[in-house]
Amino acid sequence: MREWREAIRLAFLTVCLGCSAISRAEATVTVEASATTVRVTAEIDTTVNRDIAWKVLSDYNRWAEFIPDMQVSRVVSRPGEPLLVEQRGVIPWMPNFPLVVIASVQETPGKGLRFQRIAGNIRAIEGEWQIQGRKKIRLVYRSTVEPGFPLPPQMSTEIFKHDAKIKLEAMAQEMARIKKLPAH
Repeated sequence: MREWREAIRLAFLTVCLGCSAISRAEATVTVEASATTVRVTAEIDTTVNRDIAWKVLSDYNRWAEFIPDMQVSRVVSRPGEPLLVEQRGVIPWMPNFPLVVIASVQETPGKGLRFQRIAGNIRAIEGEWQIQGRKKIRLVYRSTVEPGFPLPPQMSTEIFKHDAKIKLEAMAQEMARIKKLPAH
């Protein structure tokens, strides 16, 4: 009986330490909003290498599996055509207003990507993801958004700050998870 208790304590401690190690990765986000435009800059430090960071960042078809509030993320272009990614999600404060974006994506493998809206219910969005550093990677996200629907600047700031923060933290957590998987 005592062995079981010790095993349970050890398992609990391992889970807690693992969760706290993942949760330590916290994104820093800066948002500037005007009546029509929102500019977002966010970054997070990770403990993964460039290959793992790129593997997760460029796996668009899986983003909805690990990014909260994202319902769909998928490549909609054919091989050999310019890369187009469709993403659908919700704003937690506005659950009856789904967001839909189809973006053209230009990749620089191992370094980052640039994206620009070509269709959807957001007037305009363009930006980039960068993978910076060598041994420990810093993931950087920048975007400029014209929502196309009226939002008070304070509300825009909170919505886009929340979105960038959860997106970066989810990316970092998924990268850490992939890092722990056994090599094939």
